[in-house]
Amino acid sequence: MFKKRQASILVSSLILLGLLGGVMVLQNITFNAQLKSRSQMIILTKLDQIQLQASLAYHKSHHQNDKFGHVKTTVVKNHIVIELGNKTYTRELLV
Repeated sequence: MFKKRQASILVSSLILLGLLGGVMVLQNITFNAQLKSRSQMIILTKLDQIQLQASLAYHKSHHQNDKFGHVKTTVVKNHIVIELGNKTYTRELLV
């Protein structure tokens, strides 16, 4: 009887620890998804700012190539090609 009771306590403890571990994994997955979406929002905000700056600069000077800090922009027809880091993005020319 005593061993049966110890075994049931052990099994219950293992099940509870397994559930807690599963909750921790799900929490980690959710946290990583939030971080990824936040970093994407930051990049999109930077691109919006660069798009506005490049559009205004092109409207004033009609230079097709500009640099804003470490970002290179090129105006091609009605589009702005933005080189941010090692990635290239294309946006509409606003003005």
